[in-house]
Amino acid sequence: MNVTRCFIAMAVTDEVKRRAQNLINILAASEADVKWVETHNMHITLSFLGDVTPEETVEISRAAMRGAEQVSSFDFTIAGPGAFPDIERPRTLWLGLSQGAEQFCQMQSAIAEELAAIGYPETARKFHPHLSLGRIKRPTPQLKNLTELLKEYADYEAGVSPAMEASIYASQLERRGPKYTLIGHAELG
Repeated sequence: MNVTRCFIAMAVTDEVKRRAQNLINILAASEADVKWVETHNMHITLSFLGDVTPEETVEISRAAMRGAEQVSSFDFTIAGPGAFPDIERPRTLWLGLSQGAEQFCQMQSAIAEELAAIGYPETARKFHPHLSLGRIKRPTPQLKNLTELLKEYADYEAGVSPAMEASIYASQLERRGPKYTLIGHAELG
């Protein structure tokens, strides 16, 4: 059976990506063991769907369109680095939203409801819109340096992006990292 890993995400502007990369360069000086997100792969994930068939991608795209049209377009500001589960025990590093988070959550919820109606249940975790920067490969003594840098740059701003459409992507895992292919759009109302 032919399947593709699929997710729905919001793109960010090149300027936001450039400024996020600047922050990565600052954080990388900590020498912590981190797998950093490549600039061209930066986005805000709305829903990860896993392996789906080509037929399912059509239904997923339709569901995303129905959900997205329920929310008007808006601008959001990427700012404030953080970590999951928290800064003192970082596993995933990210930039959050200082403006537009409420609209982002409404959009994600509307899309998630439409996906649930076609058999893709919502995750139990509360949605927290963020732009991933990297994942800790393994804890090392340098993690303390990284934590200090995250605190030092707590007010870092990466800029404003428009939310006009969600994008549906196919993801292929390759040796160098994931490769994303755009397979659909879902315009906001």
